[in-house]
Amino acid sequence: MLLRVLTFCLIAGTLSTQTLVRKAFVGIQVKESAAGLSVDSVVPHSTASKINVLKNDMIVAVNGQTVATTADFYRIAEPLRAGDELNFDVRRRTRKIKVKGIAIARPLERSSIADITYDWVPFRGCYLRAIVRKPAGKTKSPAILLIPGYGCGSIENYSKSYNGELINAWIRSGFAVITVEKSGMGDSYGCVPCSEADLATDIASYDAAYRYMQQLECVDRQQLYIWGHSLGGMIAPEVAKVHQPKGVMVFGTVFRPWSEFLPEMHRVQKPLLENKSYAETEQFARLIQKVYYEFFVLKRTREELHTNPEYSSIVESELEYKPGSNNMWGRHWRFWQQIDSLNLARSWSQVECPVLVLNGGTDYEQCAAIEPRLIEETVNAAHPGNATRIEIPDLDHFMMKSSTYKEAADNFRSRAFLKGNFNTRISTETVNWLNKQTGKS
Repeated sequence: MLLRVLTFCLIAGTLSTQTLVRKAFVGIQVKESAAGLSVDSVVPHSTASKINVLKNDMIVAVNGQTVATTADFYRIAEPLRAGDELNFDVRRRTRKIKVKGIAIARPLERSSIADITYDWVPFRGCYLRAIVRKPAGKTKSPAILLIPGYGCGSIENYSKSYNGELINAWIRSGFAVITVEKSGMGDSYGCVPCSEADLATDIASYDAAYRYMQQLECVDRQQLYIWGHSLGGMIAPEVAKVHQPKGVMVFGTVFRPWSEFLPEMHRVQKPLLENKSYAETEQFARLIQKVYYEFFVLKRTREELHTNPEYSSIVESELEYKPGSNNMWGRHWRFWQQIDSLNLARSWSQVECPVLVLNGGTDYEQCAAIEPRLIEETVNAAHPGNATRIEIPDLDHFMMKSSTYKEAADNFRSRAFLKGNFNTRISTETVNWLNKQTGKS
């Protein structure tokens, strides 16, 4: 199956990377209890299913390494590749037994509307997994490079999310979509883990992804586009100013320095998500603003800030400082300092192609209507008429249909984007704009 899929859309020379092996499909969900680590569920047709791991088995060790927590389990299981040995020491009722076998590969995505290619993008001595989805049977398609938000999620989860809904709308309208893993995610080989990668690495990886898209034989190289969602909309102009694509689309993103944007975001989110009073929120915002100035502008480390008694508690709670850990909001703390250093006014001024700026009226993540307006005005000041801005009143940050901030927050908590709540107007507006750029309308 893998070889057949790989023939759909390749660039010259990529077949040499077929020796790289796909991640293993272990297929177990585990849970912690007072008795130890137990198997909560086993996915049908997975490695665990084939070697007869059973629900409620107590896992004692994996490949000879003792496990007591879910973190222990996933630390061992996540790096496994197809063909690796997988050995479990388990307690099954009153017996201690060994269950072992050879790991099988994760299943490949299938689609009735798209030809799907799994490939690799060489990057700084490692390989990033790429997935190219193009309209089924079509040989030359305009193409979109998708740049997501800041999180370390895999592109292989897109088919079940709002990204999948948007991708499918583009494919049905005749556009290929190129997705590339962030450093170390998914099947990627030998790369710095996403959680340790800085912003410069993210920008460089999407630059490599754009160059990869340019070489694909199945795309119309005169019709290449970039989509940036959320923080991906801050990376998009950094890539676009270098390559000058046919067009750029951004949604739910930020223009101002991060240190200016965040206090305003807190003023929206603290009452909404944490039930803080507006007086409490304002007190918090005034303190965190001082911390942000020293962290983002003066480039002080969290450790340095933590030594200030006035800041120590808030540095722990809001900047997630823990001795020995680089993690801050799911990324390395330097990632966020670099975000603040971006001069997006300069970058957007250097983007010479048409730009579509989208924002949602119920987007409590992006939350400030001034952000898309400033992008629009900056682009048009440098290149009159190039930018178009569209606000969709009932669109939230995760592309759901939500009529208020509160409904948007409730929809996020209930994971409504996994239950069919997708606001189709965002796909309609992007397709209409893309068709205009390609001359279809």
